[in-house]
Amino acid sequence: MTLFIVSLLLFLASVFALMAFMGLWTYKDAQVKSSHPAGAWALAAVFIPNGIGFIAYLLVGRDKKDVPAPGTYKRALIATVVAFVLAIGLFIFGTVSFAIGESSGATMNRGMWTGRTVDTRGDQWTENVRRGNGTSRRTITLSVEQMRNFHIESTSEDGILSVVFEQGGHLSEVNLSYDFFDTIDLLYYHGFTPGRIRITLVYEHVRNARTTLSW
Repeated sequence: MTLFIVSLLLFLASVFALMAFMGLWTYKDAQVKSSHPAGAWALAAVFIPNGIGFIAYLLVGRDKKDVPAPGTYKRALIATVVAFVLAIGLFIFGTVSFAIGESSGATMNRGMWTGRTVDTRGDQWTENVRRGNGTSRRTITLSVEQMRNFHIESTSEDGILSVVFEQGGHLSEVNLSYDFFDTIDLLYYHGFTPGRIRITLVYEHVRNARTTLSW
């Protein structure tokens, strides 16, 4: 998730930087190379989408062929274009990494934690949290037998601890606060079907929690 957010922010920043330098370069260049108002071409380069305004300026607006180009902001524009291309690659990588993490059952975390450990080996998910306020989520695939014998052991002090199961638009929540030891039937009693299911542990100002989910 963090990589996805960082790559998205870098991508957006590079888009705005590219638009700004395109406008500046077009304005300065049009003052010398165009017989039309430089401001109008700068606005067209920035606000006409998909680079159409900038391309139109290069093809039509630069009508003073015998006048040498000023070269103002040229290097900055080239550097911004390169950064924009790299940002696109990083954004794609971040998006793919996030999608793989979701599909592979990796734990996705949001919130504030103190003294937190996670173990997701095999058909088991164990979390120990000294202080927690947030969510921890996994997406896993369960068979019929695993659906019918989903075991939860949980102890905690203070706050509210719960687990939310989600499949499609169907949600089911189980309160795990303080002490909970039970095997639940996700198939019949909770209305889910075998296959992929999203599981979210929700911590609300919880202290000294230990939760083990096994299937």
